[in-house]
Amino acid sequence: MQPDTASDDDRGCIIDAAYSCLSEPHTGPIPVAAILHRAGVSTRAFYRHFESKDELFLALLRQESDALADRLDRVVDEAPGAAVEALKAWINEMFGLVYDPQVRMHLTVIDSDEVRAAKGYRETRERAHVDRERSLVELLRRGRDDGSFPLADPQHDAVAISALVSREMALRGTADGCELQRARGRVLSFALRALGAERDLNSSGGRSTRSSRR
Repeated sequence: MQPDTASDDDRGCIIDAAYSCLSEPHTGPIPVAAILHRAGVSTRAFYRHFESKDELFLALLRQESDALADRLDRVVDEAPGAAVEALKAWINEMFGLVYDPQVRMHLTVIDSDEVRAAKGYRETRERAHVDRERSLVELLRRGRDDGSFPLADPQHDAVAISALVSREMALRGTADGCELQRARGRVLSFALRALGAERDLNSSGGRSTRSSRR
């Protein structure tokens, strides 16, 4: 039991040290030796957990991606029955990432040129996107089935909505709270229109005008 715990601790220390080294200003690739020095572990300990520096970088991506996918799964599971509310909760959870300094740092590191150059990064990133979007696919399917999202094509719409969220977050990652709120509102508005969701007459000028002419 104790050796396993020590081994797990070493792995965690190496991952934390990699984030720390990669997040600091530096020139050229970060050597494994620098990460191990920061972690306070031996080369032998490193190779017990990772075959290479590339494998370490992929582990950073997988760890962060798995944590986010689990959070999004939980958000959708715990959201009220209405699909619209679940969609709002999903989008809110994604935008909430920018308010957590540690998560923001982790996301910046795994999107850095050095980490992106790791062998197998592209495939791992694609899998991460699929995992992140599985809860979105599920809630869109739920909305299509109950009539909330009559135009939904769950698999394809999940990709589009997720991509728009990522783009807005990337463009406004350092924006103030009001701008982020507006960005979040734009994403939700786009998604509801694209999915054919019923909207409040007061927030739908076009529909309200047509109704008043009848």
